[in-house]
Amino acid sequence: MIFEFNATRTFTDTLQIDDIGNCAIRCEGIMQEGRIKMPAEYYLITKTVMGKTGILKFGPVVPDLCEMQSTFSAAFKKINYKEQAIEHEIDMFINDGRKAITKAEEITDIEAFDAYPSAEDTFENL
Repeated sequence: MIFEFNATRTFTDTLQIDDIGNCAIRCEGIMQEGRIKMPAEYYLITKTVMGKTGILKFGPVVPDLCEMQSTFSAAFKKINYKEQAIEHEIDMFINDGRKAITKAEEITDIEAFDAYPSAEDTFENL
């Protein structure tokens, strides 16, 4: 009997962002509802003005559904612009094992804002 051990993590794709202080990223991954895993999208937006960077992260979002999923979360923080800190935020977001992200792409901030689920629709469809 042969047992494998000493596993290593291998990256299979890359994402190039020209201006990490002003970008929007859409990621395709999974979300889990109980025992069921479903495709979902996750978003990260950064905007820098006068040395302050705002970072908004939200998801999961199910395309073509206007309401928030039961596991939906959103987080916003404002930090002093520091490339290393922003790189860390993006890296941790796209490599979060719970999201199982398989694709990430840069999009416009308008596209990302449009993907934010409606709170009104969520409450109307409880």
